Amino acid sequence: MKALILAAGFGTRMAPITDVIPKPLIPVLNRPTIEYNIYFLKHYGIKDIYINLHSHGEKIVKALGNGSKYGVKIEYLPESEILGTGGAIASMEPFVKKEPFIVVNSDTIFDFDLDKMIENHNHSEALATLGVIPASQNDPRAVVRADGDKIVRILNGSCYKTIPEGNAIFTGIHVINPKLLEFIPKNCFVSVTSYVYKRAVQSDRRLNAFYIKGKWWDMGTPDGFLNCSFDLLQNLPLKFFDDIDIFKDYYHTKYDYQGANGGNNDVFVALGKKLNFPPIKQNPPIVVGNNCEIEKSSDIVLGPNLIAGDGAVLSSESELSNAVFLPKADGSRVIFGKKGRIYY
Repeated sequence: MKALILAAGFGTRMAPITDVIPKPLIPVLNRPTIEYNIYFLKHYGIKDIYINLHSHGEKIVKALGNGSKYGVKIEYLPESEILGTGGAIASMEPFVKKEPFIVVNSDTIFDFDLDKMIENHNHSEALATLGVIPASQNDPRAVVRADGDKIVRILNGSCYKTIPEGNAIFTGIHVINPKLLEFIPKNCFVSVTSYVYKRAVQSDRRLNAFYIKGKWWDMGTPDGFLNCSFDLLQNLPLKFFDDIDIFKDYYHTKYDYQGANGGNNDVFVALGKKLNFPPIKQNPPIVVGNNCEIEKSSDIVLGPNLIAGDGAVLSSESELSNAVFLPKADGSRVIFGKKGRIYY
């Protein structure tokens, strides 16, 4: 089975960070987001991976290479002009025949049983199976309506005369039947949701909804990125990518603490191996990367919820709890979110 990771977008919702770092390479717990996708797919036996490229494409190729360091094979599909999600999916036509393939966004992280989603699709005659999570109709992201496992509405399109309220959020992972490619215009910008899927639903073609029982993080916005970072920090290991792999270049430990809700949770302290770490108060969970500069001060307390990338500069002038420092950030540039700050 093959997979396509969508990585060509401009990442405008994460600007100005994405002016320098392509969104797939923005680190979560100091590992590029797209690596979580690669290890997730590999865990389920999918080692032939295609990645479409446009914005900062050369940086993605340099970071990932041919995939051998991950134990997979990566091929790149560069786009001279951005093709959108539908156009990118259409570019898979030469590489897939009768077998379905996976498509996943590069700014999402999943932890659920992908085999069950694939099995669900294979037992259907759907053009595509979309991974969804249930949601209130008041949630603005709930633009999908599923009647059982059949999708009857996407955006403002439906096979019913009266458009029903949404009850699910599309998470950005799909299993696609190659027959779907017959309905996608080639070599032009196309949105798979607003054009392909919407038209399919309106004409009562079969699209399946698979309700994900597990975890899904969307780090495509500052708030989503902070939520993903802090939630992962307190909920490792993942089934497919445990803390030993994520923090292989760190000294790290985890231990139980009594959480605010009365339950016990694992708390991580991960410190880079190339770190001159002075005696500073720590309030876990924290991750401090290699070659960080840390001010010696009796006023400094690291954490809780502090993630510092390689080469970051930490001082009493910056907020050192509920904060993410991207690599080499010195505290002079910051984005404020509801759950904390991103220094870049």
